[in-house]
Amino acid sequence: MALRDTLRKAAGLLVELPPEAGEERSDGGRAPGAHPQPTTAAEVDQLLAELDPTSSQHSGGPARLTKTVDQIVRETEGPNLDEIKASASSLEPVIAPDGKADFSPIYQQSGLPAAPFTAEQMLEMLSSLPPELPLDTKRKTVKVTLNAMGKTIGATPETIVADASRKLAALTAYLDHLTKQTTDSAATAELEIAALQAQIEEKRRAMTAAQQKQAQMRQLCDAESDRLDDVLEFFSLDVPPSKYAAPGEEK
Repeated sequence: MALRDTLRKAAGLLVELPPEAGEERSDGGRAPGAHPQPTTAAEVDQLLAELDPTSSQHSGGPARLTKTVDQIVRETEGPNLDEIKASASSLEPVIAPDGKADFSPIYQQSGLPAAPFTAEQMLEMLSSLPPELPLDTKRKTVKVTLNAMGKTIGATPETIVADASRKLAALTAYLDHLTKQTTDSAATAELEIAALQAQIEEKRRAMTAAQQKQAQMRQLCDAESDRLDDVLEFFSLDVPPSKYAAPGEEK
């Protein structure tokens, strides 16, 4: 999928939002922030049984809201997705010797705000979860962890979604700018190539005309030299090197 298509799809994705941080639980249990991040499937199941407000024992909890990614971005501090542009002096990503790219120069020049917990850190968190966990369990586990982090650093699903979306928009704007720059450069180069080719053809025609003139002049000069030689032959004796010398006289 093209990057712009990915951004367009991402903007319309629905995100389920948890209850407001710090909201009192109906069962009087501990707040999600009191739990550390689970590391095993068993710990995940235990935490979800205690904390998931959508489970049967918490069915009376507050209803969850959903918003599109675009709505979340508009409600968080920073530019909207359609406001993120690439400047004429956009920096390129830094390519490390191992081939990995650091896109922070692009994000900084696009004016993206700093996130308390970045999309890249979110990816690291996901990679640390047990691989055998189902997707739904992973999502719930991450939300439990973010509830704890939100109390200390202000990280929420919304701030992470906004960070990832803005970075996707910045990459799209950068690639669009680079594509236009490359297309314009190629068009200019094509014009220059066409002009150079015209000059080459002109040079070829001039060279061919010069060669034709040389051949013509050689023919004319040869004919005139023969005529002038006849004058010399007329006044010379019929001995070599005269062309009128008798055969066999030449030594």
